[in-house]
Amino acid sequence: MLGDATSDLAATSVLPQDPNGQLLPGAPVTGNYADIRVPGYTLISVLGQGGMGVVFLARQERLGRFVAIKMISTEATHDASYLRRLEREAQTLATLSHPNIVGCHDILTTDLGTFLIMQFVPGQLSVRDLLLRFGRISEAVVARIAFDTARGLDYAWKKGICHRDIKPDNLLIYREDPAPPHTPDEAFTSPNARVMICDFGIARDALAAGSGDAAGSVLGSPAYMAPEQAFDRSRVDFRADIYALGTSLYQLLTGQRPFHGPNGIETVRLKLEADLPDPRREGIVVSDEGVHILRRMGAREPDRRYGTYEELLADLASWLSQQQQIRHRRVLGHFPPAFWKGLSAGAAVVLVAVAVITGDAIRRALQPPPPSRAASLVYWSGDRSSWRAGGADAETGGPTLLGLSPNAPLTLRQVLRPDVRVRFKVRIPGASKVRCALRQDRQDRWWLHWERSQGASSFASEADGREIPLVEIPDRRPLEWLAVDIRARSRQIDLYIDGKLRAIAPLKEPMTEAHLVLEIPDGGLAQFTDVWITEMP
Repeated sequence: MLGDATSDLAATSVLPQDPNGQLLPGAPVTGNYADIRVPGYTLISVLGQGGMGVVFLARQERLGRFVAIKMISTEATHDASYLRRLEREAQTLATLSHPNIVGCHDILTTDLGTFLIMQFVPGQLSVRDLLLRFGRISEAVVARIAFDTARGLDYAWKKGICHRDIKPDNLLIYREDPAPPHTPDEAFTSPNARVMICDFGIARDALAAGSGDAAGSVLGSPAYMAPEQAFDRSRVDFRADIYALGTSLYQLLTGQRPFHGPNGIETVRLKLEADLPDPRREGIVVSDEGVHILRRMGAREPDRRYGTYEELLADLASWLSQQQQIRHRRVLGHFPPAFWKGLSAGAAVVLVAVAVITGDAIRRALQPPPPSRAASLVYWSGDRSSWRAGGADAETGGPTLLGLSPNAPLTLRQVLRPDVRVRFKVRIPGASKVRCALRQDRQDRWWLHWERSQGASSFASEADGREIPLVEIPDRRPLEWLAVDIRARSRQIDLYIDGKLRAIAPLKEPMTEAHLVLEIPDGGLAQFTDVWITEMP
């Protein structure tokens, strides 16, 4: 989250480890940082350093989760107006929850300095790192970066927030693969990979010193910022972020910044005279649709740019879809001629097999996957006042359901019939209980109970009033997910935990239909994510 932060390109040979021996990113906390203490947090490693300070990986002691802590530089802490703005922005950002925005948890001031507590983004990879490693990025990946970033900016603008410093440094890539990508495409192959925007509204003036202009209140980086940010600040709104994103995309495609002046203020002056240039002038191949989008995003006059994020996102979605189709065709084109010859020989067999499939099965196969039922409380009935539906955070890549009250079960509105598969993940931060059930006509036909107390877990299950023996289920660390997979047929329910069969529950009577019920007995705190309902073949 620092413009000059180190990345996977500057990995240290001595890496910190967690208590289980798993490697953690960053360098050991030694030297000048060894004596730093942040109340409520344990510093683990140094993730990066830059002009604004240093970023640590830390563990929040109360919740046991990883966070990124930015220690603001001593020079910056002497600027009272900057610190006031920093705290104001931190308070605002604490209200944002979106998969494409790095969350801000808290801001602390101690005798040692000021600390910004941020969401930790695994992967330690920024879009700037991709540029440093690969020089230029394929159009398909650029379209993906553009779409993800625009989604986050759209959400922020609807909350009244304009970033004002969009650039490759401030676009992080959430990725769960510890190995660095070997191609730009690999940056988005790990589960839940996405772009996340950081440093909302806290970047200081980036205009080059000695430019001759009193630009102390200007926010943004000259190479990327819209011209009105320096010369007509009364017109600065979300369209300035669109301009900066367009400039960043140009650099990703060409490996070059579009405007070069002898200093920061002269670089911005050049933008008053011309729109964002055609990236094809650098000798690269870019689709007509991509050029059209970039030129409109980078118009020097704000009124000639996209007038809404909805319009921009529609064009970006079309561009992304087009590029994915092109990439798919290129992948198929890499197969040797012998492959296509064999494929042709077997085409008749494939056609016969397809003809046997019923029309209903074909429709099911072509349907997009349903959304996670954790995305909204609209999917659920019951007393929902003590439940919250939230977005992704440092440990989750999708929406979550958070429950923190006793005797307030949630009941899925969707009716579950035989041959249905129910999957979800659940975690318990501390001492608490969780109960999930399949309920038919107000009677629990099957249930699973998980209780955590004093660091140990216990599990129990019943079906039609009979105890069901469970194969041993490994204990969970705080905030570690339990992956539950329930496969329900008319007279039998199979329970899988972490992908392994743990119990088989025969039913006394056929189960015609049921509802999924989630409950936290006796109070406490628990979180659910990835709630999927699918049919079994």
